[in-house]
Amino acid sequence: MRFSLLLLSALGLATPAFADELPVTAEFAAQPKFAPAYHAMSTLPPWVSGLKATSVPVEKTSIDGKPYLLGHMCKPHDCADYQLEVIFTPDGHKAWGFLSVVNNGALYQMPLGEPTQSVLEALKAAYNTNNPDRPGHGPSTGKTAPASP
Repeated sequence: MRFSLLLLSALGLATPAFADELPVTAEFAAQPKFAPAYHAMSTLPPWVSGLKATSVPVEKTSIDGKPYLLGHMCKPHDCADYQLEVIFTPDGHKAWGFLSVVNNGALYQMPLGEPTQSVLEALKAAYNTNNPDRPGHGPSTGKTAPASP
């Protein structure tokens, strides 16, 4: 009996530690203390979002037999490490991107706008065309070649 009372007392003292559960991630990230860091992390760089980029003329391309417009831009004065490939529908209603960043020699790439597999392959091919000497990238079919399914 004495052991049971001792165990219950010990559990009672430990309960406040369990009561201090952390919030779920979305609630945590919304807190004023953490929200600025979260939003800074989840925002595209100014050269992308503000169109403060070095860029080339847009080209006509075809993906799965449909016409599109393909563009390329990069961060001024750091084009080798920060690039964005963009594909637009001819009517301008849809766009997809492929952001490429080299950090400490490692290449990080992220699709933007939820591209289909064919559009993503065309974006990757455009990146490879613009970066023929990048290690790990084989020959490309070119910017204007249809993407393979």
